[in-house]
Amino acid sequence: MNVWTQRALLTLLVGLLTAAGGAAWVYRSLWSRYDNTQNQLQSRSERLDGVISVGPQIEATLQSLRDNLQPWLRAGGEAAQNDTQQRLRELILASGSTLISSQVALEPAAEGKLAAVRLTATVAGDWTALARFMQTLHTTMPPLWVRAASFQRDGANTGAQGQKARITLQLEAPLTPEKAQP
Repeated sequence: MNVWTQRALLTLLVGLLTAAGGAAWVYRSLWSRYDNTQNQLQSRSERLDGVISVGPQIEATLQSLRDNLQPWLRAGGEAAQNDTQQRLRELILASGSTLISSQVALEPAAEGKLAAVRLTATVAGDWTALARFMQTLHTTMPPLWVRAASFQRDGANTGAQGQKARITLQLEAPLTPEKAQP
């Protein structure tokens, strides 16, 4: 063989070895990426399988929470303000007191807080009727939560009649979230 042929074959062999080495390096890096991705997907898949397997237990727990919270929340919707204000009127009349004025406003849900109906009411009556009314606010279900209360005495203190008073209340009634209602 001549020198030029030997050099050409040697150059060709070095080129083939370089190409084979480059191909092996590319294959190794691609395989490494593939293997890492498959491991990540497998661990995520296992976590999802775990979540799916406890799905019925999560649903049962959520239903139990809904059942426990339902008595404490008022039904939401378009009529929530009127229903809550009407319930307040009923409680006032049942206690023997008189509703002087009331205002109602819907407070929309914020992050981490339920939507609520806010009420401001002024109620007049004798002390025993007002005390009975204040007690029923928290004992009836769902309760009206008192946020602020201001008491004022009406008229002079007479021993023969019961003392008259006036209460100005700020109340809150949390509402059931719209998507949680069945």
